[in-house]
Amino acid sequence: MSITSITKSEAIYNEIKKEILNGTLKPGARLLIQHIANQYGVSDIPVREALRELTSEGFVETTPHVGSRVASMSLKGIEEMFFMREFLEPLAAELAVENIDEQTIGILEKYYHEMESALEAGNVTEYRDLNRAFHKLFIEASGNELLTKTIFELMESEKRMQMIFQLFPEIIETSNTEHSIILQFIKDRDSKALAKVVYDHKKKVFDKMRQYLRSQFNT
Repeated sequence: MSITSITKSEAIYNEIKKEILNGTLKPGARLLIQHIANQYGVSDIPVREALRELTSEGFVETTPHVGSRVASMSLKGIEEMFFMREFLEPLAAELAVENIDEQTIGILEKYYHEMESALEAGNVTEYRDLNRAFHKLFIEASGNELLTKTIFELMESEKRMQMIFQLFPEIIETSNTEHSIILQFIKDRDSKALAKVVYDHKKKVFDKMRQYLRSQFNT
């Protein structure tokens, strides 16, 4: 395959990431620079740049003087991460109701409307980034530093979760409808209703990822 559009490193980055996400490249698969360069008809420089970016995002593991491979995954570890987030994020939301100020609510509302615009434009990447910012903001508003730190570390522990909307674009519309409900319960200061909708919201998304990951481990 010859690459002529966008930069060579970006194109290779996109192709390798796509093959990791769709399961063509399995966890632990070696990524040989010369082989990839020959495959795409490029020098090794854009391949190295692409692998460096994928390593920084957690999709690839690179060992000096050894080489690169697709990052390993532990289904058990990911299941445990999902379980913890399903229970910790509703708790953070419940605490946020007690601490959140009107300025922060205004920022959440801004994120919600920007997500609406991204949804209308079909911009999945922008929607993903805004979704992440929306959730991180009300988690921070919990006022509990240890809880916030724990959730943020869990969010960073498996970066492939960031691709949920690329894998399942059909959930975006229902996801943003749920964001409007979350926002309304925050405005109403209804902590119990908010915790319930955040739990349901996270579980729906994580169940999709559980199904996807189990299929990858079983192939």
